[in-house]
Amino acid sequence: MREPPDTTITSLSDELARAAVLVIDDEPGMRNFLAKILAVNCARVDVTADTRDASRLLDENAYDVIILDNIMPDKTGLEWLAEQRKIGLFSDAIMITAHADLDTAIQAIRAGASDFLLKPFRSNQVLNAIARSLERSRLRRQNSVLRHELEVGKDILKHRDALLGTSVEIQKARQAIEQAALSHANVVFRGEVGSGKQVAARMLHAASPRAAHPFVWLQCYGMTEQAFQERLFGHLGAPADGPSSQQEGILLSAAGGTLYLEDVEMLSAGCQNILAELVSTGRFSPLGARRSLEFDLRIISSTTRPLQTIAAERVFRTDLFYLLTVVEILLPPLRQRTADIMELTRFFSERLSQRMGTGIPAFSPAARRRFLSHDWPGNVMELRNTVERALIHGDFEAALGTAAPRIEIEDLAAVERRHILAVLDACDGNRAEAARRLGVARKTIDRKCRSWGL
Repeated sequence: MREPPDTTITSLSDELARAAVLVIDDEPGMRNFLAKILAVNCARVDVTADTRDASRLLDENAYDVIILDNIMPDKTGLEWLAEQRKIGLFSDAIMITAHADLDTAIQAIRAGASDFLLKPFRSNQVLNAIARSLERSRLRRQNSVLRHELEVGKDILKHRDALLGTSVEIQKARQAIEQAALSHANVVFRGEVGSGKQVAARMLHAASPRAAHPFVWLQCYGMTEQAFQERLFGHLGAPADGPSSQQEGILLSAAGGTLYLEDVEMLSAGCQNILAELVSTGRFSPLGARRSLEFDLRIISSTTRPLQTIAAERVFRTDLFYLLTVVEILLPPLRQRTADIMELTRFFSERLSQRMGTGIPAFSPAARRRFLSHDWPGNVMELRNTVERALIHGDFEAALGTAAPRIEIEDLAAVERRHILAVLDACDGNRAEAARRLGVARKTIDRKCRSWGL
């Protein structure tokens, strides 16, 4: 009789095809049966007849699902599973048993089994059990990533849009991101506060081969060694009177994805040591575990200062600088791409007005000149906040306040732009009068204004 198709298997066929499965059973017939079924459906299948060899395989490889028989010569599957949970086994386990009584079920749950296969069983029951395990793992890790995002308190809605703008500077940055996304190399984004480093990191992740896996953000400033290890590695405990407790860290819950380290230059010396060992060895151990696991994440870091300079000052490990900086991408400050200010202002006005349920106030020529002449020390972040303030108060010009401009060395083009815009402001936007006062041709003023987005 032909077995009916299973909708669970069909919906998870891609995950099943990528799965690695370990089969532990002392009966040759059962091992061969399971190996034959799984070989054509899973990416990798290893089979073994005893728990000692299974322990060795776990030390050497990573498995998504483990299928084990409960009755074996040296020890029961439940005993072996409980031992492995205590030393660092995070894979889902499916127990094979001929007797599914209540006592066995309770012991299996305490040992960490997630499902049962009652002998005799069919091939589609095996594949269905694996599919359920993969789905549980996916949901667990997805929840872990979302919980992490909530804990760090980041408003992700602010950071999911691609880098906007048509200026030459931002086009160069986008091109560099597209090129870096094709590889798995570690990347460092360098730029001032608010210049869009996290937006760029998410954009790179979305265009990379790892886009189907999680993107996880971690703020490095103020991170203690203990907190850093717990966040990255996770931990497990094994109370004497109960089942082992496990908490997956970022490296497991976001496996295959991207880890974004914001302000990486702010890591303490101890945290730098931990990160350098992780990246150089490619393995880690959850806190409390005796087994190391493989590390599979791309690392994207951000910094406001050149890491090479900080390394030369002996504040940042030189080897860690080289491990992280396979590719460096510089994000220009907003004052160097004034042609993008109006586009960004329109984007934030439309997006925020929808979220806030407010109208967009008129954007007067005077407000436009003020926005273009402002040096934006907080960059895109400051611009966004200014637009939000304008929507709240209904006035773009007043949103910038009357704060004095920063005193800093500017290039000649910036000085020229500031002076022309100030004269235009004094002439109420009359370009002919501004040209007369400046002693230049009207077409010169028109050309300059076009280049600034006026």
